[in-house]
Amino acid sequence: MVQTTHSYVKAYHSIIHQYKELSEVIFTGLLNFTKVDEKLYKIQTKNFNQKEKIRQELYLQTIKRFNLLKKKKIINIDYILPNNTIFLRLSNPKQKGNKVDSKNKGINYVQKYKLPTFTHEVTNNTSGYKFLYPLIKDGLYLGVVSLTFSEEAITKALMKQYEILSNFIISDLNFNKNFLKNNNYYKEAHFKGFLHNQAILKDLQEITNQNIQDLKPSKTSSKKLYELGQKKEPASIFIKEKTSIITIIPIFHKISGEYEGFVSIISKGTTINLLNNNYLTILLLFIFLYATVILLFLQQKIKNIKDKELTQKMMKKDQQLLEQAKMAQMGEMLGNIAHQWRQPLSAISTIASGLKLNQEFGLLEEKDVAKNMDLIVENTKYLSKTIDTFRDFIKEKKVEKEVIIQEKIDESLKIVQATLDNYHIKLIKKIDYKKPVTIKMISDELSQVIINILNNAKDAISQKNIEKGWIKITQKSLKERVIITIEDNAGGIKEEIIPKIFNPYFTTKHQFQGTGLGLYMSKTIIEKHLKGTLKVENGKNGAIFTIELKR
Repeated sequence: MVQTTHSYVKAYHSIIHQYKELSEVIFTGLLNFTKVDEKLYKIQTKNFNQKEKIRQELYLQTIKRFNLLKKKKIINIDYILPNNTIFLRLSNPKQKGNKVDSKNKGINYVQKYKLPTFTHEVTNNTSGYKFLYPLIKDGLYLGVVSLTFSEEAITKALMKQYEILSNFIISDLNFNKNFLKNNNYYKEAHFKGFLHNQAILKDLQEITNQNIQDLKPSKTSSKKLYELGQKKEPASIFIKEKTSIITIIPIFHKISGEYEGFVSIISKGTTINLLNNNYLTILLLFIFLYATVILLFLQQKIKNIKDKELTQKMMKKDQQLLEQAKMAQMGEMLGNIAHQWRQPLSAISTIASGLKLNQEFGLLEEKDVAKNMDLIVENTKYLSKTIDTFRDFIKEKKVEKEVIIQEKIDESLKIVQATLDNYHIKLIKKIDYKKPVTIKMISDELSQVIINILNNAKDAISQKNIEKGWIKITQKSLKERVIITIEDNAGGIKEEIIPKIFNPYFTTKHQFQGTGLGLYMSKTIIEKHLKGTLKVENGKNGAIFTIELKR
């Protein structure tokens, strides 16, 4: 049951990630098509009638797209001003001047930190998955764009992609009680305190061709399910009378942590096998990487055995030490490949989703296809180069070539620029392009170090909710050496952990976000491979990493 639960939790989060990417495509399209940031910037100095004219223009530009997006189960688009006034609500455009509930934690988060977020959220008279994006122009914060998808979007995607049945049980605690008495959207569930989404019940009837009463488990089984749902932890149980396994996945508000209900997934044994097969490709990839490392390890082992001057005892000892080192390198390699592949894979997925969406809406232009295909090719080349980099890292003989430092820095910045933009982190460059510096090295190793430090700075700024975050990279050319510094404004590193920061497996991140090997490998590359130095200290604004290389 544990494996079944784990598999469906992964499936649920995969669907949420798909809708997050879809929301990013929609938000970008709204920015480009409606110029909403420019409109909200203009209304700062307009009177009531002029604001109303801008509001009407925004409505006309958005309503057609909103109606098309209803096929994707989007139920609302809000443009919200910094004072929480709803400038335009597409689901009820006649509503004017209303304000967002002051207890709306998602909107409050974006208004405070000026960062995008998403969460499932229940308000007075609706619920759904909200994807929230801040609007900023010329450094001025203008408000929030809120995209809301119904729970039906998630359950329908689960049922379609994984061939299971899915329902969404919502807690009624945050709903307006008067609204619930007269609404047509939500229906009381089998147990007090919970609600069904009527649209999801209709989907279940259509898919199974059964009455909803026939789909219900017995009263005893239902009681077990709701008790399981209220434990607020993912779990699965076997329902004998339905010969099915039901998995419960609790839903929490991402900002407040409040319990909002649970997703139930009904599966047969064959469906579980189908779900597990979806992860077979990933498993095969890691098996391939593991086999590659083992092969290289065996090559090294054979080389050591050929050294006839060593005694049998010393040979065994050396082999044991070598095995430990290679196993550590394997962990580092897998961790870094996962770290470096995440961004380009996400970029490829987002580009492909955008092309598909624009094609569906008839907005696809030929120039967009060529431009986006180039971006996909560029990202796939980077993925291929990453494999080569790590293959070279564990070889004894590495191919060195002349590298222009300034060009290598620019390549690294290009890879992380989109991620920094998404987090509204300003990148400050102070690169000495007038004096190109050429150093003989293994080409991609310096990029790996720079990208790793930049990603750590981005994570620190995001985790600490730094407003107006920035990262500054500086390169100076001296007579005998070149110096690269990377500084952020995340407040720095605790003094007591600075001596440990380059130790293997040491990390300040959550266990699912970091392996503790990134900075250790970075220091190894700089000091052992490139014969330079890598150090860190706290500055006035935050951490400063300094790389020094001999010319």
